[in-house]
Amino acid sequence: MEYINRCTLSINGQEITDFKKFTDNERELARQVNLMNKTGHCGVTQRPGCKLDYVVPLDSEPFDFDVVKDGTLSVEYENGKRITFSGVRTLKVGESTIDGDNELVQTIEFGAQKRAAE
Repeated sequence: MEYINRCTLSINGQEITDFKKFTDNERELARQVNLMNKTGHCGVTQRPGCKLDYVVPLDSEPFDFDVVKDGTLSVEYENGKRITFSGVRTLKVGESTIDGDNELVQTIEFGAQKRAAE
């Protein structure tokens, strides 16, 4: 099991790190295509993305995710591995819920132009 040290969203010189949970979206690599006498495969355009649970601060103004366009998201693991999403844009702002730690949490879905693992 891999643990994440930190998720950082950088946008317009500002860094947001108030995230609790990270989910990397599934990646489709190829699709099956029907041919005359067999099944073939074709590559697909990658559409990287992820979901993050944002902990809404109680003592300050929450971040406005509507302004996120062309941001950078870095996810750092304990073992030194890093995933970087570039060209990040907010796709969906989810419902606000109170989790088991009595924190107000909102799920934010991001799309990205590129995903790179280091």
